[in-house]
Amino acid sequence: MSTSAASHIPVLSVPKFKTFEAYDGALAEVLEPTDMPPAEPSAEERLQAEFERGLTEGDDRMRAHYEAILEEERANHTRLLEEERVRFDMREAANVSAAIEGFVDIVEQRLSYSVARLLQPFLKERIVDQLVAAFASNLRQLTEHDPDKIIRLRGPETLVARVLEQLPSFRDRIEVHKADQVELVALFDETTIETRLGQWLAQVDMIEKEAD
Repeated sequence: MSTSAASHIPVLSVPKFKTFEAYDGALAEVLEPTDMPPAEPSAEERLQAEFERGLTEGDDRMRAHYEAILEEERANHTRLLEEERVRFDMREAANVSAAIEGFVDIVEQRLSYSVARLLQPFLKERIVDQLVAAFASNLRQLTEHDPDKIIRLRGPETLVARVLEQLPSFRDRIEVHKADQVELVALFDETTIETRLGQWLAQVDMIEKEAD
């Protein structure tokens, strides 16, 4: 009796696996990775790392160097600016002081001219009074030891009247000649006495012209 070839094929039995539901627990073996030592860098990698570190350090040093130079320049600039400001303030203060002094001098000069102009009439009157008084005093001194001599007096009427007021005891001895002139002139023998009123008044007039 012959057998078929199919009978010689082994039959593999398939195990039955449990089907898990959504909330069924299961135990599973977990394989943890082992720590592997890092690979040693190659010579080329070490050279590259040193090169990059050198570049970084060089860049940091250069930046620090130029920042120090910049800070020093800023400090010098601030110092020079402050010195220039102080010099400017001093120059301006000197200019202002000079301007004020010049203004004060001008004001004082104008004030003195104004005061002199206001006082000129009084000044002229004062000069006339002093010259007349000196003139009368000289006449008195020259003639007190010679009461018989005649004095010839010539000059403007107003000044002659003033001389006579100061020499009341000499009225009988004074021969008056009124003249249209500035000066008082007295003749006593060979002696001549004359005022210098014109010169004094001319100086006062000159001051008045300068004030103008």
